[in-house]
Amino acid sequence: MDVQNEVMNPGPTTAASAASGTSTRNVDGQAVALTVFSGVRWWGPLWLPLFFLFIRRGSGSLKTLKQLSFIHAARWSLVRRLPANGTRPERRLRFAHLYFESNFNGGWEEYIDAFSYVLTHGMWAFWGSSYGFPHALPAGPFKEYISRNEYEADHYYSAYPEATATTVLQSLELAPKLAELRRQAPQMSPESFNLAWGRLLSEIQPCL
Repeated sequence: MDVQNEVMNPGPTTAASAASGTSTRNVDGQAVALTVFSGVRWWGPLWLPLFFLFIRRGSGSLKTLKQLSFIHAARWSLVRRLPANGTRPERRLRFAHLYFESNFNGGWEEYIDAFSYVLTHGMWAFWGSSYGFPHALPAGPFKEYISRNEYEADHYYSAYPEATATTVLQSLELAPKLAELRRQAPQMSPESFNLAWGRLLSEIQPCL
């Protein structure tokens, strides 16, 4: 049964981006958007809220995901109805759907590979109740599954399109340290500034 008929067909996608492996509408500079909407079996609405509660409260449950530094954000939600939109009334779905959205840097295929090989069991916990889920490994069928259920972004904006998640975090760490040196510099002798600059360069090497 094709449960995806419950939601509006997104239509044909635009030409793929060679850099990301996805539609160009999902790309803004270094940032790539992924949106997946999949129909859930009857037991999914019972299982998923419990699993979401576990990962919110579980100590270190998302540690591995957070270590994938190319991910800006990732969110899973359970959707039972579509809200009203203009003249279109609210619509309750026949099947609950799992809504996944993420922003990341790098290629689409590499991103799915990371989920497949690093978070293999976690992918079953999230998508195991979804119709047609083929398991995270091997990665090929999982990529086909994500592609079939992926929706193209209507609107996508990145505040820093040429920056990656890693460079943004490095900049946030670097900025206050440079600001402090700039504040102290007018009161320093050339020798003191040279020593302070050398210490700062050694301290901030991971950010450069």
